[in-house]
Amino acid sequence: MGEYFKIAETKDVLKKQMQVFNVKGQEILVVNVEGELFAIENRCPHLGYPLFFGSLEGDTLTCSFRSAKFNVKTGKSLGRVTSEPLKTFPVKIQNSSIFIEI
Repeated sequence: MGEYFKIAETKDVLKKQMQVFNVKGQEILVVNVEGELFAIENRCPHLGYPLFFGSLEGDTLTCSFRSAKFNVKTGKSLGRVTSEPLKTFPVKIQNSSIFIEI
């Protein structure tokens, strides 16, 4: 079990938006899917490109470099580009603060 780190306020990551935060030397991409927040490593498991430059449609994130698709809620790969899942991180909201477990 890891440690939780406060990274932002909920107002900092709007619906249908993504924001990158540096937590303990790791780039974490926080994604807001209809008001629910998810945290993933900001690197595509296929070739390591930053996922922040990708596109978000619903709960599906598409890497802009090779079009690998992932479900941000589960981290599961959705296409043929790679079968490797995204690394996900637990998110906890207290009051309006966002905490990520590393």
